Amino acid sequence: MTVSTIGYLQRRVARAAGRGLVACALLAGTLVVARPAQAQILRVGYVDSQRIFEQYTDALDAQSRFQREITAWKSEADDRHKQLDALRNELKDQEAILSEAKRLEKESALQKAVSDYDKFVQDFWAPGGKVERLNDEMTREVVGKIRDAVELLANREGYDLILDAADGNVIFGVKTLDLTDRVITELNSKSTTQPQQTH
Repeated sequence: MTVSTIGYLQRRVARAAGRGLVACALLAGTLVVARPAQAQILRVGYVDSQRIFEQYTDALDAQSRFQREITAWKSEADDRHKQLDALRNELKDQEAILSEAKRLEKESALQKAVSDYDKFVQDFWAPGGKVERLNDEMTREVVGKIRDAVELLANREGYDLILDAADGNVIFGVKTLDLTDRVITELNSKSTTQPQQTH
């Protein structure tokens, strides 16, 4: 079994955050549209959620913790698979000299080990399994903080709509409408995670 987890959290978080940011922006737009009738100019900005996830220390920390958990689970799965192979090889090597009763006993033990291994893999990597649930748990807080930062900026500075460029919702936008750096600064200023050092 091969499970590639590199970037898994980042892709999942980016997709979730992209949807969340757009929803948040639309919600903020709906709330702010109720301004006086003389304010006719629509104020729009955009963020690049992909870049936010690459530079937001809490998102990087969540990705790192997720990767450590996945590595530990993958290691346990590999150990279980080796034990399964050892049982198979033992049965194959001894099959000719085992009594019928002993052979059936070992075959039964092998079938149980196969079943346990399959259940372990399903519990972790199937849809709705522990990997997906851990991802959801770890990203929920990060996505919430990003939404809050975007909404805070929108309300504080009177933006009616903030789009997410990473989702393809912005084909073109002048640089002055890009709020990404400001959102990252806002997020990292409130982060309890230390920025990762690059060597």
